[in-house]
Parts: sequence; C-alpha cells; structure tokens
Amino acid sequence: MKWDNLHIAALGTFLPAPVPVEEAVAAGRYDAERRKARGYVSVCAFDDDDESPDATPPGMAVRAARTAVARSGLAERDFALALHTSIWFQGLDIHPTASYVAHGAVGRHVPAYDVQQRCNGALGAIELAGAQLAAGVRPGHAALITTADRFAAPAVDRWNLAEYNVYADGGTAMVLSTDGGFARVLSTVTVADNSLEGIARGDEPFRPSPGAPIDLTARTAAYELTADGKQADLRTGRLIARARHQALADAGAEPCEIARVVTGSTGLFEHGWHWHHLLGVEESLTTWAYGRTTGHIGAGDWTAGLDWLLRTGALDVGDKVLLFGGGAGYSLTAAVVQITALPQWPNPDREH
Repeated sequence: MKWDNLHIAALGTFLPAPVPVEEAVAAGRYDAERRKARGYVSVCAFDDDDESPDATPPGMAVRAARTAVARSGLAERDFALALHTSIWFQGLDIHPTASYVAHGAVGRHVPAYDVQQRCNGALGAIELAGAQLAAGVRPGHAALITTADRFAAPAVDRWNLAEYNVYADGGTAMVLSTDGGFARVLSTVTVADNSLEGIARGDEPFRPSPGAPIDLTARTAAYELTADGKQADLRTGRLIARARHQALADAGAEPCEIARVVTGSTGLFEHGWHWHHLLGVEESLTTWAYGRTTGHIGAGDWTAGLDWLLRTGALDVGDKVLLFGGGAGYSLTAAVVQITALPQWPNPDREH
C-alpha cells in the first residue's frame, strides 16, 4: 500500500529499568548457554512484587500515550481513533484495555479498540488506523496506537517462556496524523499465512477457561512435527522476502536507500543468524544493539526502536527507515517511513 498523506507525529516509550541478564543467570533463572546463544545483555522488567499502577499494562500504555500525545501537540478533538495491542494478560479479565488507555490519554469520546495479532499488532495497526483516517470515518486527523505488556511471575516465566525470546515489560505509543509529523509513511505491506498459527498452539487443545502453564517452546516443537510445521521456516522466509520486496517497491525505494531498519528484539537464532541476515542488511543498520538491552517488548519493539534511533541521533532528515516485524498467526508487516524533521523531545522519567 502506497500512502500519500500519512505521517508519524510523535512517539512515546515507557519502560522499567533493565535487569542485567547475568543476574538472572547467577540466580538460576536463565541458562548460561542460552544467554550466550541468544545475545541478550539486559531485559527491562519490573520487580515481581511491584503492584504500583504504573507497573500494570494499562498504566504503562497510558504513560507512553501521554508522552506521545504531549509531543504531538494535538488535542482530543484531533483524534479519530485509538488502537491498543498486546500479547498477554492486561491486568484484568474481560476488560476493554483500549478504552482505559484512550480515556487516560485522549479523552472520553475517541473510539478505542483492542487489536490482537500478537507481536505484529502495532505495525499492523498502522494500516488499520491509516485506512480509517484516509476514509474519513469520523472527524479528526489523528490516531493513537499503543502497546503494553508485563510478563509477571508466577503465571509466566519471562526468561524461559520461548526459546528465542526473553520477554520485557513496557508500554509504547505512536501518534499517526494526516496533518503532518516528523516522518512520512511511504508504504506498508502486510502478508499472512494463517496456517502457521500452529506455531503458537502446538498440539494443545482449546480450553473453556485459562489456567494451564504456558510453554511456547513446547508448542512450537509439537507444531514442527506436523506436516505444516516441517515447512514453517521456509514459508516464513517467503513471507519475509515478500513483505520486504513489496514495501520497498510501493515506497519507490531501493534497498541501498534504507538508512536504518527497526526489527523485533528477538534473540539470535541458531548459529548466530538474525534479522539482518534475512533482510540482507548489515547488523549495524538494525536496532539489535538496542533490542538486546531491552528484551522483547512484544508488539512495542518497533515504536521503541524508532524512538531510540531518534533520541540517539542516528537519523537525519531525508533518511528512509524500514520497520519490519511479524507475529504469531502468522503475519508480517513492513513499513517504509521517511524522516522529514528531527523532533526535539525531552526524555521523560523511566524512559529507557
């Protein structure tokens, strides 16, 4: 999809302090060999006994959203939509998290919806929000996209929930606008292969209520024994190539024109392979140097990664940036954005 008038107006990130991975290894919570193989240095995480409002997913999302909205300079009347995405428990069952976040950040009357597509939720939401803004469904020229998760014990073990990821706590926010911003969205492409949903399901049956321990590694292993699972890597690779190629083509950009690539903060794959190998770029052009210090913030990796590039002076006006990520389902979204201005944003407290 080629966009003619869609912009990123502001970003916000709210993360707890990083916990050194070596501390988890010393405490017996994380395997030393896995630490070496996956490459993480630290992971943003609240203390397990922290019950403060800011340590809840809705609280983190509101903090990040208020930062982004303040940076955008927009008012409640400017917002036509709010979307919230997450990959796990949001602090209360049967509760509309998106409405809570919207009320806390952009007011009572902005329609708010939860988007559930695992780690690809926020990137996919750019397309959903952009389409609504372009269609003029309701008054307003802006949309808020937030993410938040907290992987708290004892319900889950962030260090061993999945083979390649250590899951981090945190909230992020992005403000989109059809009335200008610091970056122009040139293109977005979403590709999907729904038969790959088994990666996150394995051979576990559906249950009438939650409560069973979660082991994503075991689910993936079970799926790999199925006919579909034996070709999962090949099919995922095809999705990656397709999304990358189409996003660049729609943006009218050559691979050599991409200044930086924001990737998910997934740990290193087998034999040291990572996203830069799959995308055909140098590792130094990706955000792995940052992601290995935060851990995998679920759907928030891409907003946080772009925010980090801006805050560290890694981008200049005119630079084209590829945001590339995916999530269980399986879906992948690629977005090409071009920096049109360098915002001067203060760093709020507890922003990593």
